[in-house]
Amino acid sequence: MTAAAQMSLNDCLVYARDHAHGNILGSLEVERANIDKRLAAADLMPHVGLSSSGNISFGRNIDPETNTYDNKKTLSTGFGLQMSLPLFDGLVSINNLKAARVARLRQIDAAQIEQDRISLEVVRAFYNVSYCKAMVGQMCQQLERDSTDLAATERGEQLGMKSGADVAELRALVAADEYELSNQRSLLAKAYLSLRSVMGMELDGGPLDLIEDETEYEPEYYEENPRIAEARRGVDESRYNLRMARGAFSPRISLSAGVSTSYYRMMGTDAAAPGFGEQWHNNMGQYIGVSVSIPLFTGLANINKVKRAKIQLMESRVRLDQTRYEVEKETTEARLDLRGAAEEFVAAEKRLVAEELAWKATRRKYELGNVSAIDLYTAGTKLATARANYEGKRIQKIISRITLSYYLGEKLIK
Repeated sequence: MTAAAQMSLNDCLVYARDHAHGNILGSLEVERANIDKRLAAADLMPHVGLSSSGNISFGRNIDPETNTYDNKKTLSTGFGLQMSLPLFDGLVSINNLKAARVARLRQIDAAQIEQDRISLEVVRAFYNVSYCKAMVGQMCQQLERDSTDLAATERGEQLGMKSGADVAELRALVAADEYELSNQRSLLAKAYLSLRSVMGMELDGGPLDLIEDETEYEPEYYEENPRIAEARRGVDESRYNLRMARGAFSPRISLSAGVSTSYYRMMGTDAAAPGFGEQWHNNMGQYIGVSVSIPLFTGLANINKVKRAKIQLMESRVRLDQTRYEVEKETTEARLDLRGAAEEFVAAEKRLVAEELAWKATRRKYELGNVSAIDLYTAGTKLATARANYEGKRIQKIISRITLSYYLGEKLIK
């Protein structure tokens, strides 16, 4: 998506999902977990290998044909095909595969947690831009209004209806408006930069064409909060690790089989050597065997691995309880924040209406010469503060609603 195109909040969230560095790293971690799962599955499969060897014997050596010592040069080559298959290892490999599968799901949850964290940052940065844009627009209107009042006051001074002090006060007010407008534009530029940074977008692209989309979406919900799901799968992974540690005490049984052959030829003699195919067939050998390994003493390593795995399982269970507690606490805080933001928004709206009426009345009195420019400046400042507070509470209410919806299970990206 180009910077010239209009971008809603959901567009920004989708862009951040695909381009933010944290989300890209999360995708790579998921891919690595997929590979780890495949590696764990490979431990359950047969291992097949092909081997070959070759050597030339000089000096006194054994004649492979007569099995006696001589001084002939002999060229020998050997080939073999081996296979080994684990039959039983105390279910270590099976539990390792199960743990790898859970670790993959856990990594998906971890990537989702990072994506949600970045998405919430995008939400805040997006509406921070909206707030700064509103402040710039407000300051432009205020500067235009005060400039109009200054021009009218200067004409009134020429007609003897206004004093020089009023003109000076209005000029100071216009100068303050110009300064504040410059400051708000700087804050808006920084807000755009912050949004681009969070989204993983190029930083030198300038302002974005953002729109507050009011489209109604069909909400999608998580089956379980990703943080709780990640912690719960951590318990499952620790449980499989404990089973693997206990399985190290079991005997290990494996099956092995293979075929091999050898080929030799006397060098420096006129004797005709059998052909390669004939020797390959005549010297072919096969074998099959079963091996059993029973661990008797490992320096207490297996015992301590079991103890460590038990501690890890207990830590995972405590971490799950802690995560559930924290998510419940944050959900309660989000609900209180939304309630407070809604009440403050209503109060800010009432204050804005009252300040607008008061400013209009003061400006009318100023036009009639009943109040000074200082009174007009005071009324204008209160109105500007009320408008800024109203816009801030509106943004806070929106962010609080999105945050609470997330904690109640709604997905941030539609």
